[in-house]
Amino acid sequence: MKVLVLPVALGALAFAAGSSRAQSLDLRTESRPQASSSQTTQLSRVVMPPQPDELPDAPQATPINAGGPVHPPGMGPGPLLTQTFHDKFMAFAVTTAGPRALVGPAFPAAIRMANPPSHYPNDWRQGAEGFGRNYGDQLATVATLQTGRFVVGAALHEDFRYHPSTSTNFFVRTGHALSYTLVDRSDDGHVRPAVANLVGLGGGSYVGMSYLPPGFNDVTHANQTLVFQFSRLVGSNIGSEFAPDIFRFLAEHHLPRPKIPIPEWWVTR
Repeated sequence: MKVLVLPVALGALAFAAGSSRAQSLDLRTESRPQASSSQTTQLSRVVMPPQPDELPDAPQATPINAGGPVHPPGMGPGPLLTQTFHDKFMAFAVTTAGPRALVGPAFPAAIRMANPPSHYPNDWRQGAEGFGRNYGDQLATVATLQTGRFVVGAALHEDFRYHPSTSTNFFVRTGHALSYTLVDRSDDGHVRPAVANLVGLGGGSYVGMSYLPPGFNDVTHANQTLVFQFSRLVGSNIGSEFAPDIFRFLAEHHLPRPKIPIPEWWVTR
């Protein structure tokens, strides 16, 4: 009988200990604070990522101004953006000392070497020294022309960049390109005589009178250079007007086209 009493007593003690442990756990659970509905909503807002419809519109990148708004020639509603003095100087530096400005004069110099004018001195028509003289002549012409345009344009607040026509008519656009050699705009957009072009053309054409050989340093040859440089400027304006259409035609027909930098307004319609 004593043997049975001892196990029963141990079992009762174990049951009582388990009950008290369970009650203490229940009390801890009841005493723990419960999250309110507002706290749950705040947690869900933090944890849950926003839906696509809830995202704000991201700011759109604006093209850097390299000359004006993005539009093809003949289609643009407004003028090019105003150039600062720094913009004018950087454009002058590129057109005077850039790669194209340094490589371009080599071609007319080589042509003159291959087909020199009559009575051209031997030291201007033979060997590396002759090529250097002709190359220097072409380089001086371009540098003087661009320097004159820059100085006058900066002093008179003249914008001598080419502004494409707002017309779609071929003849109107051609006339616009031709007239823009003698007429351009001021920095505030008003039409004015192209004084910078005239001064640059005159300086670039007559600078050779100070170093060309006798018989080629006179006014007659300077005037011939003036006509040639004027024709180049006209051709440059016509190219700026219609080159976007040519590039667009080549792209549409999957034809090869030169990889050259394209202004921002040379875009597809």
